[in-house]
Amino acid sequence: MAPAIGGGLADLGRSSAAPASSAYTAHLMDPAQARAFFVAYSPRHQLAFGYVWHRLDFPWLGIWEENASRAGSPWNGAGLTRGMEFGVSPFPETRRQMIDRGRLFGVPTYRWIPARSQVSVEYWAMAVPASRMPEVLEWPSLEP
Repeated sequence: MAPAIGGGLADLGRSSAAPASSAYTAHLMDPAQARAFFVAYSPRHQLAFGYVWHRLDFPWLGIWEENASRAGSPWNGAGLTRGMEFGVSPFPETRRQMIDRGRLFGVPTYRWIPARSQVSVEYWAMAVPASRMPEVLEWPSLEP
């Protein structure tokens, strides 16, 4: 649940029921947890899909939605799409804007990778049969 623009609360666990809507929310993943995750669930297909990652690698999750509100291509007023994007920045903005902001809630809003260096990260994507929305997604064990 999140504060809605017009007051009250918006349920971010579901797509908007409005005939046309568009939204973006930024979320700081729980700093008390070593790993973060999101999960999407389709009751119709009895399928849960999601990602699990190290929170320090990607502290932010952005949720965006397009529901028949944009007339231009590729939406053509008919799109129904929801995206979940985990990353090093809370907002879809330029690198300059990220650097100028610096931090939000005490957490960096960008990651600097020095020249001639490399970074390696690990995350897991999962699609599993499910009769209901899972409460959590765990880092998978590779042990038999």
